[in-house]
Amino acid sequence: MEKVMDAATAVSKYIKDGDVVYLGGFAANISYALIHEIIRQKKKNLTIVTSSFNEHGDQLIGAGCVSRVVTSYFWMEVFGQCYSFRRSLEKGIPQPLEIEDYSNFSMTMRLWAGAMGIPYVPVNSIKGSDIAKHTSWMGENKVHIAEDPFSSGTIHALVPALKPDLAILHCHRSDNRGNLQIWGQLGDIPWGARASRTVIATVEEVVDSDVVKHDPNRTCVPEFMVSAVVPEPWASHPKPVQGYYDVDRDFIFKYINASKTEAGLQDYFDKWIYGVKDRTEYLEKFIKEYGLQRLQNLKSKQYASFSVNYGA
Repeated sequence: MEKVMDAATAVSKYIKDGDVVYLGGFAANISYALIHEIIRQKKKNLTIVTSSFNEHGDQLIGAGCVSRVVTSYFWMEVFGQCYSFRRSLEKGIPQPLEIEDYSNFSMTMRLWAGAMGIPYVPVNSIKGSDIAKHTSWMGENKVHIAEDPFSSGTIHALVPALKPDLAILHCHRSDNRGNLQIWGQLGDIPWGARASRTVIATVEEVVDSDVVKHDPNRTCVPEFMVSAVVPEPWASHPKPVQGYYDVDRDFIFKYINASKTEAGLQDYFDKWIYGVKDRTEYLEKFIKEYGLQRLQNLKSKQYASFSVNYGA
């Protein structure tokens, strides 16, 4: 089955208002191409989930696409804070935001349980923490404290499986059947993708199936789980993709500084999201403003690993 399509088609076809959306990537392999298309199509009342959010989630919140967040972390460390996230929590701008917070590990374990098809999983590292005490819409279903049926007197903290409606990923490559390959920093992508009911992904390149078959261990998500593949070089900019391009720190600072005010955020959106039709126009605008050389400087240098013999 041919699954290759453009970002606008993938978002329109597979993302509905009110969906629970897993955003894959951990400071790398972030699909800004799909995230910006969600903003352009003005999707509403999304619940976004992942183990750790940066400015990609902040942009969705600032655009008014998100009403709920499930995560362990939502900040930018050296870059500063996520101002849209903070405005939404503290002032309800552009709309009120609810949040359920877990530890980083328990978030990943919730996705793992969803991927494994089990209803819950013990995560004893959160026993005694305030995570179980402070809840939002999940109430008492956020964490259950229960006795181990196999060991009398042993108490566990149980967290429920997380099964998002949709996973949005950015991967290194895929064939046209949807076998997604990724390497480097995986984060919680293997579990988030498998826990989700639908998977759509941007990729740096679409390759022949023989390329995938010759390096099968890099296939993170198999074709039967994937609904759409969007060929989109530089889809993760300004975040990195190992072997393709590095992080663009200056551009991240540009967003953080712009988002300090509502007016600055809107100017950024008007220029880099609403002001371009797609990722191709985004790159054209970037090159026009900063020059082709700056983009070229982000490209990864060749550094091949040792060869591996897959022969029988």
